[in-house]
Amino acid sequence: MYAITGANGQTGSATVRHLLSKGASVKAIVRKPDQVARWIDAGAEVAVVNLLDTDALANACRGAHGVYLINPPAYGEPDIFAHSARVHASLIAATETADVSHVVALSSVGAQHADGTGNIRTTHDLEHRLARFKVPATIVRAANFMENWSWSLQRVTSEGILTSMFSPVSKRLPMVSVADIGRVAGEQLLAGTDAPSLIELHGPKDYSPNDAAAALSELVGRPVEAVPVPDNQWSAIFAEAGFSPNAVEAFCELYRGFNSGHTAFESRGVTIRGETTLLEALRDLIISK
Repeated sequence: MYAITGANGQTGSATVRHLLSKGASVKAIVRKPDQVARWIDAGAEVAVVNLLDTDALANACRGAHGVYLINPPAYGEPDIFAHSARVHASLIAATETADVSHVVALSSVGAQHADGTGNIRTTHDLEHRLARFKVPATIVRAANFMENWSWSLQRVTSEGILTSMFSPVSKRLPMVSVADIGRVAGEQLLAGTDAPSLIELHGPKDYSPNDAAAALSELVGRPVEAVPVPDNQWSAIFAEAGFSPNAVEAFCELYRGFNSGHTAFESRGVTIRGETTLLEALRDLIISK
């Protein structure tokens, strides 16, 4: 059996689906009772657990061959870094208590840096803790999620404008689909202790905001232009989305890190390229809306 934390999130659900497609036994760990039926219907076991409840989490992971570790977003928390540190400590303590033989942890491009990367610093903390972990761990540093363009889809369909905080809009960056993250995470869980310790996960190729606009133009049947958002407007946008002041500051730093080139892959470990193109990921986004 494989236990998947964050099973109702983007990468967690993709990992559950991949493992089920391979005939593996899966326990989906979710946070809310209303998320249970979805995974029972799909053929998984389900445990409803608050990730900060270490004892309950250990019980959910007990007997698992491997566990997928993810820290779900908590952008409303007053201090997202302190909250993440508590979640990471609980995840690690629980899997050690449950005597799990191998874990796969989702990290991020740029996680090698201790500063200058915004909320990616939460995954730096997870990696730092896993380095002292007695259980073998596979860290998957994923590129930017292609699916994050969903934040900009409303103006794409209404005005033909794709707003972007990545700048310049011609600059190509690593991007990967959550489907590929789930597939690769699932493959590493199945490989167990034979899996590499560090993976840098890219998409099939790098993409720019202009590339995303061109793909969306094809999909929605109208011209779409990528338009950079001035950095003096970022804070207001994130605040309007309900982020705490701490999270707003972190997200602004995140985009500054990408735009300056500070936040990038380290070219260490094993490089894997995903299969899903940006066009395919955006098509699925539009269909799901």
